[in-house]
Amino acid sequence: MKRGTSGDVSDKILSEARVVGLRNFRTPSLEAVEHRRIQLWVLTTILLVSVSAAVALLSIMPVAPSLPLSPAALRWGIVLLSIAFCAYAIEKERHLQRLAKMLTDERVLTAALSNRLRELSLLLQAGKAMNAVLELDAVLDVILRSSLELLQGTSGSIMLVDGDDLVARCVHNNPEAFGRRVPIGEAIVGRVARTKDPLLIHGTPTPQEFPGLDVRARSVESAMSVPLVNRDQLLGVLNLNADAGHSFTAYDLRALSLFAEQAAVAIANARLFDAERAHVVELVELDRLKSEFLNHVTHELRTPLTVVLAAAQTGLQPGPPVEATELLEIIERNSKHLASMVEELLTAARLDQGGSDPPSEVDLAEVVRTIARDFSVTDRPVEVRVQDEITTSGDPEALRRILVNLLDNAHKYGAPPVQVTLERLDDRAVISVLDAGAGLPANERARLFERFYRADSSGKPGLGLGLPIVRGLAASWGGHVWAEDAPGGGAAFHVVLPLEAARVEAI
Repeated sequence: MKRGTSGDVSDKILSEARVVGLRNFRTPSLEAVEHRRIQLWVLTTILLVSVSAAVALLSIMPVAPSLPLSPAALRWGIVLLSIAFCAYAIEKERHLQRLAKMLTDERVLTAALSNRLRELSLLLQAGKAMNAVLELDAVLDVILRSSLELLQGTSGSIMLVDGDDLVARCVHNNPEAFGRRVPIGEAIVGRVARTKDPLLIHGTPTPQEFPGLDVRARSVESAMSVPLVNRDQLLGVLNLNADAGHSFTAYDLRALSLFAEQAAVAIANARLFDAERAHVVELVELDRLKSEFLNHVTHELRTPLTVVLAAAQTGLQPGPPVEATELLEIIERNSKHLASMVEELLTAARLDQGGSDPPSEVDLAEVVRTIARDFSVTDRPVEVRVQDEITTSGDPEALRRILVNLLDNAHKYGAPPVQVTLERLDDRAVISVLDAGAGLPANERARLFERFYRADSSGKPGLGLGLPIVRGLAASWGGHVWAEDAPGGGAAFHVVLPLEAARVEAI
């Protein structure tokens, strides 16, 4: 088996340590190497000084005749011994330098490894924290705080895509940036969102370099912006800023980009959770509405059916004769009420399915006058104010249903006089139904057009489908409806219907 790189480096360090005489250290240190170097050169200096003194003494002192070597030979011997020791010292110094370099490299690698382990630990903790929460705002806060801790940033923000803009949904140490909108393609974050490439900024950016950039009161000397992309879909941009004494590096940018990949997955999961939770809430609400609707429809249908059956049974019973005309009127009145409720249910179902009759030419003024006459026949007078004939293309039955529902509500929940007006405003026709009743509570106007919602608590019959049907039929024409207080008191409902050219464009 081959030994690993770390093992090879340790063996080389120990080998060099033995060469320079550091045999008693299992792990030599830079301090021990420096101490050894001082010892070596102190000893070398002492030796050179001693040799120089010996050579000088031999030069001035006579040599005894009994010595086998001449003074010159002694001097050359001392010089050669000094040269050999200097060569030894230089060789040891070379090994000491090599050992110091290896120890320095090992210390750098150890520090880098420690930093990498710290980053991995922070990434692991951030991943656990992001997966532990599912609320989007909580996930964004964990992402931003973890990235700032990971890369030693001082402030930052997370901007999410909202249509064609980026909106700051989470900020840290920069509260005035919360909610800021930046069009995609403008400024720094806009460019990152458009190109989906991370960006490292050094120095204060300028509007000339990044068009659309807002000049901030607080300058940033070093910043990073990376895209948050999940499955090729841009979710937003993560921004980090450094303080004045720290600058981000390309390595920091790569680390933040890797972190952003995991963060984008967490954001996508949080959004999916929010969507599923909203769907569950919607299903629960629909189930509640369905139960209420069934109970309400059952109650509303049961009352006229009971009256019809009672009238029929009374007419069939022996005994004193009952006025047949009165019984027939009771049966007719309640049968019409049943037919009206069934028609509302069918109309609501047809609107849900998107079905409609083929359009035809409709004289709006004539339809308004006809419906008003029908109501007057039933002792529910309607005042009519219309302009000249206004024609358009649409479904006359839908218009009839709109007027019937609005006028029926005005008589049922309002008070006379009931008025209906028709006027042309440019390329639109406006139909208004007004009454002189108590008016509409301001806090309930927004819910008047919700299905099965009834603001009236008097117990008057109804399914709560009239106004939602009006809204749906108006929408099928490309129009809309709203409610407000009438000028003299009471309620006013306005229906805006586009004329033919505008309606075609709306559809």
